[in-house]
Amino acid sequence: MVDSTPAGDRRPTSPPARLSWPVLTRREEDRAVAVVAEHRWSVALVGAAGLGKTTVAARVTDRVVALSPGDPPLVVPITAVAASSSMPFGAVSDRFGDVLGDDLTEPVSAEERLRHAAEAGRGDLVLRVDDADLLDTLSARYVAWLVRDQDARLVLTCRDFTALADPLRALWQDDLLERIDLEPLDVDEAASLVERALGAPLEPASVERVHRATEGNPLYLREVVRAGLASGALEHTALSWYWRGRVTASHSLADMYRTELAGLPGDLRDVVEIVALADPIPLSRLLALVDGADLDRAVGLGFVRIDSTDAGSPVARSSHPLVGEVVRALVPVARRTALFARANAFRTDRPEGAPPAARLRATLWALECGVVPPVDQLLDAARVAGGLQEHESAIALTTAALGSGLTATERVRTHCLRSLAHGYSSGREAGRLDAEAAWGLATSGADVDDVAVVEACETLANLRQFHDDDPAAAVALAEVATQYVRAPETVEQLRVLRLSHLGWGGDFAEVREEIERTGVLRSPTIPRSFLPIAPCAIAALGTGGRLDDAQRLAHACLATAAVHLEDSPWSVGEVVSVLHQVQVWRGDIADMLTQVPVSRADPFLKYDFTLELFGIGNRALGQRRWTDAVTAFTAACERYELTDPGGFAAYAWSRLAMAQAYAGMTDAAAESVERARTTPLRAMRILGDQIETTISWTEALLGNPAGLRRADELIARGTATGAWTHVLYAQTLHYAMDAMSGRDTTASLARMQEAATRVDGPLAAAITGYAEALRSGDRGWIASAQSALAACGMAVTAGRTKQPLTKREYEVAEYAAQGFSNRRIADQLGLSVRTVDAHMSRVFSKWDLHARSELAELL
Repeated sequence: MVDSTPAGDRRPTSPPARLSWPVLTRREEDRAVAVVAEHRWSVALVGAAGLGKTTVAARVTDRVVALSPGDPPLVVPITAVAASSSMPFGAVSDRFGDVLGDDLTEPVSAEERLRHAAEAGRGDLVLRVDDADLLDTLSARYVAWLVRDQDARLVLTCRDFTALADPLRALWQDDLLERIDLEPLDVDEAASLVERALGAPLEPASVERVHRATEGNPLYLREVVRAGLASGALEHTALSWYWRGRVTASHSLADMYRTELAGLPGDLRDVVEIVALADPIPLSRLLALVDGADLDRAVGLGFVRIDSTDAGSPVARSSHPLVGEVVRALVPVARRTALFARANAFRTDRPEGAPPAARLRATLWALECGVVPPVDQLLDAARVAGGLQEHESAIALTTAALGSGLTATERVRTHCLRSLAHGYSSGREAGRLDAEAAWGLATSGADVDDVAVVEACETLANLRQFHDDDPAAAVALAEVATQYVRAPETVEQLRVLRLSHLGWGGDFAEVREEIERTGVLRSPTIPRSFLPIAPCAIAALGTGGRLDDAQRLAHACLATAAVHLEDSPWSVGEVVSVLHQVQVWRGDIADMLTQVPVSRADPFLKYDFTLELFGIGNRALGQRRWTDAVTAFTAACERYELTDPGGFAAYAWSRLAMAQAYAGMTDAAAESVERARTTPLRAMRILGDQIETTISWTEALLGNPAGLRRADELIARGTATGAWTHVLYAQTLHYAMDAMSGRDTTASLARMQEAATRVDGPLAAAITGYAEALRSGDRGWIASAQSALAACGMAVTAGRTKQPLTKREYEVAEYAAQGFSNRRIADQLGLSVRTVDAHMSRVFSKWDLHARSELAELL
């Protein structure tokens, strides 16, 4: 299906300096309107600060008025505040004071006058009471009387339903008021709201990060988006916005909580700050540090909440991640140190089951106070920080560890951890220095255990392969490392590491042997030890034409990777990416996987979500939605222009070129082909031949003879290495060009059919089926075969079908192919030699020629 929204309409524009924040109609709002308008009951909208209770209540009363069939009801807004909660009728006097007079000090007479005022007024009354849990008792009694005896309807908001005055809670007990809990926005709702605010979508990875930071709180969501625009953290590409760097609280949020913290009594502030600094802290430990009544008050005020761990143990944490961040930032250094000394009983040792985030926070807190924790605690916290992608914290922790007395093994591991943290932030060269230091120490003859040697080897080998684009150096490093380990299990780890670097480098021969040796295709489950080479094994099977086996293995590996996210955080994304390409080769367009099938909110999941744009673009290509494909791949290329730590840009440029060629954007396609050809493959060496296949098809679509030359190289290389999927694509290109040019297809058809016998899946069958239908001349068969081929994602006719030479350029090229000199061609055509020189220059440029002799093969 073609998206009805033109691609150009989705391109983000720069928002105004003050972002107008939209209002999202929520399911709770619809339910409240039905309760008040249709059933004529009252509702209580309950929820934490920032969830939009006041906005929802106002929209509910507005819609109730609009839905009234006769005279609209009178809406009376009442706002309760803490300052008037002890004053009789303190809240309602703002609305009814003129009627009641100035003397509201006598409760009985005041209540009588309020009743009289209600009876003398309009009969259909809707009261909208904001922060009803702050109403004084007499105001609450009067509001309840209006509901019970005067048929008024009530729409109230409150944070704590249990804090409502008894008369209002009695309405709920007597079934005159329905409680509706306002929930935070889910991921989809948050994405929709931000898209409406920015005018274009926020890409999935950024949505997950923003939603995780704000926990779906609309107020916080608004503030972090505005702060992101102001700071430049929010940037846009052709398709969407995305977030660079950390998601942090805005200055306005910090100011709001600074004011609230300043008004707290000392003991209460201690609770809030200790919880924020140690977030999360076991409840039993917190109660040993603070008074239980103070904790209850902090919970009631919305600064602290009580949660449970996965094991069911209660923990205290800041009411919201951004609240904790703001509170931590506002604690002065001297006070932070004093609180640390007071909370010294708080420990983060693993035997007591402290969660990873607690271990990290406590260790950072200690460092900030000038206390250097033990080395094992520092390294544990650094690993947690890396897993949670808090790379700045990981750098600080490892740097602190290197400043203390370390064994050789500990020093190697610390350098490795800091290298990874630098690599994922902005310090790649600093990361290289750490990796070199770790490897140098591991191979220096110092007493370094085997596991640390493997870590050092893997850290430096990854830099060699995925940053330097030198897979041979990475493989050599794994071979050298075997000299420095003794245990059989670590020797095996290095063997698997070597195989993975071979596979990522596009060399699948030994990977295919490993698949057969392990019998992994016959195993009911995939062991975690296989995950490092899983993407390579899937690609090896797929390029070898065993697409059915590749798909089965991918799904089995995905099931294992999904339950080992913390230990193998990259595996899910790697398997999904290769599985997606297998589906392209198979022609599984309708069922194509375009997103990681696990919770993207999991902080341990590591995945370049720009790869999801590949899925969107490839599905659009398969469905012949050329403009949508161009938009998706353009967005990916723009993202990788800014940063491409994984090394995926070459694939993005090649697919963009193909989409542009199909869309008839010949000049842009030629430029994109050049970018694809000149961009280092790096991580994309695993799909290097696929990129070459895409380029060859694109060049052929553009009328460039280089496309068929590339196809011949792919056929020769693929036949030698067993990469039959690429051989099939290359032979199909030859057949397609013969057919479109009216040449005899007998030989190219036979070669294509031979290659197709070695490739599984519906696309291979559809290709040969369409060719057979064309040979038969049966129009019905041709139409049916064409539909089957199109359903598998291959366009039968698209883009340019004639060579992009002008008539005169073609005439000049024909004479040149016959061996005529430029002067003789000029004489034959009645042109000047200079004009013929210009035509020949354009022919060479358009067809990527290097010698006149090449023309004889093409014309």
